Amino acid sequence: MNAPPEADAWLEAVNGTLYPIRGSCSLGRTAANAIVLDSPKVSRRHAVIHLQNIGELWLIDFGSSNGTFLNKRRIKHPIRLGDGDRITIGDQVFTFRQPIAVSQEYKTELMQRTLRKIEKIPCWLLVTDIRDFTPLIRHMQTEDLDVLLGAWIFSCKEIIENQNGTINKYLGDGFLAYWPAAATTPTQMMAVISALKELQQKGWPKFRLVVHFGPVAIGGVASMGEESLMGDEVNLVFRLERLAGSLGELCCISETAHANLGGLATTRLLGEFELKGFDGKCRFFAV
Repeated sequence: MNAPPEADAWLEAVNGTLYPIRGSCSLGRTAANAIVLDSPKVSRRHAVIHLQNIGELWLIDFGSSNGTFLNKRRIKHPIRLGDGDRITIGDQVFTFRQPIAVSQEYKTELMQRTLRKIEKIPCWLLVTDIRDFTPLIRHMQTEDLDVLLGAWIFSCKEIIENQNGTINKYLGDGFLAYWPAAATTPTQMMAVISALKELQQKGWPKFRLVVHFGPVAIGGVASMGEESLMGDEVNLVFRLERLAGSLGELCCISETAHANLGGLATTRLLGEFELKGFDGKCRFFAV
C-alpha cells in the first residue's frame, strides 16, 4: 500500500484507511483530535503519538478507561514505536508504518538536508521525574498503574499547554517542557509551578519538578514537524533534576530561574553546588 503524500510515518487501519502522522498526533473520540475515532470504547482524549529526537515516534496513553495496547500489551508509560507495530485503541486496530529506519546516520543526513536555521533564545525549561518509578511498576496492579500514569501525563500536559508551554520530549518516567521567554511571563511560569505543586499534593504518583532559565539552541527539521532543544542549558536542567533527587526535594528552581521569577516564588536556599561538566558553583532553591 502506498504511503500518504509527504508522510514519513502513518497509521494503517484494518479497512485500508491511511492516517499520516505529521508532528504529534492525538487520537480520541472528540473532533479536537488529529485522528477522530467514533467509538464508545474510545476516550474523548485517548492517546497521542508524539514526535521527538528527530523521527522517533512515541505512543502515550492519557489514562483512558480501556487502555492503549501495543502489540496486544497494554502500555504502562510512553513507549517508542517501530515499523509494523500494532496499536489497539478501543475496538480499533492500526498498523504503525515508518519504513525508513531512523538510524543515527539517517538523523545526521536529515539534519544536514533539512535543518531549519538554529536560533539561540532564552527559554524556561522544566523537567519532571516520577520518584521510585521501578518499585511503583512492581507493586501496583497493571491496569491501575496504566490509568494512574496516563492520567498524570494528561494532567501535566494540560497544565503546561494552558500556559502556552510545549512538551518537547517524553522520558518514560517524566518529560522535558519549554517556554520561549519572549512569549512567556514570569507570572505564567509561576502559575505552572503552582499547578504542578498542587498536583504533587494529591500524592500519586510522587514526582519531582525542576525549573531553569537560560539560552537554548532551538532547531527544527521541517519535514518532521518538530523542534529540538540543544545546548548546555538543557544538559544543566537534567543535572539539576538529579541534584534535586539526591537532596530529596520535590520542587526546585535554578539560580537563573529564581532571578527571573522576580520574587514571585517563596523559596528556600538549598546551597551552592558544583555540577559535573559545568564551571563554578550554582545556587539552588526549593520552592
